[in-house]
Amino acid sequence: MAPLACWPLLREREQTGQGQEVQSALFENCVFLSSQHMQQFQMTGEPPPPMPSRVSAWSVYDVFTLAGDEQLFIGAVNDKQWLTLCRVLECPDLVQDPTLQTNAQRVAVRPALLVRLGEILKHHKADELSLKLEAAGIPYAPIVRPDQLVNDPHLKASGGLVPMQLEDGGTTDVVLLPLTMGGRRPGVRQPLAKVGEHTKEVLSSLLDHLLVM
Repeated sequence: MAPLACWPLLREREQTGQGQEVQSALFENCVFLSSQHMQQFQMTGEPPPPMPSRVSAWSVYDVFTLAGDEQLFIGAVNDKQWLTLCRVLECPDLVQDPTLQTNAQRVAVRPALLVRLGEILKHHKADELSLKLEAAGIPYAPIVRPDQLVNDPHLKASGGLVPMQLEDGGTTDVVLLPLTMGGRRPGVRQPLAKVGEHTKEVLSSLLDHLLVM
């Protein structure tokens, strides 16, 4: 459900004193992400092929394996970005290749082009190349494991990773909900409870709610 559609529901209790049930099902969310492909089928009568096997409209929009088996997504979706990427990689032969002058030409030879780029990129280190791509304005994104996200600069800078107190008095970093309300991000509500610590309060609250209903 879109944020604007949710807003009246979130304000309903404040305005009328009566809340409303809000549902967000996993299946329907997945279907929504596929809605454009469903619409394409209804309008053309042709079922779209799976993402990995379909013809891409962009010649360079892929994940590449770099030195040390690190992975980096790189996107060069127009002629200007293509030329810039070639300069970053210091590959004048790609710029001069008559079969790679336009995006349409590059798409036509895309499998061979990706192999060619892969051979070049496997000699680059992800951190060094990322700095060059950033400076050049080429879209890129590192592919990381969950354990690497605990030190992700973007996650930390956005305030999405904050400490929570553990039952033994120590702390651990936890990921916050990916939303803001009134310009503020909901934080950690309380420390991690000990076993049975809030059982009485929780059950009392549930009983009070049942009695009201």
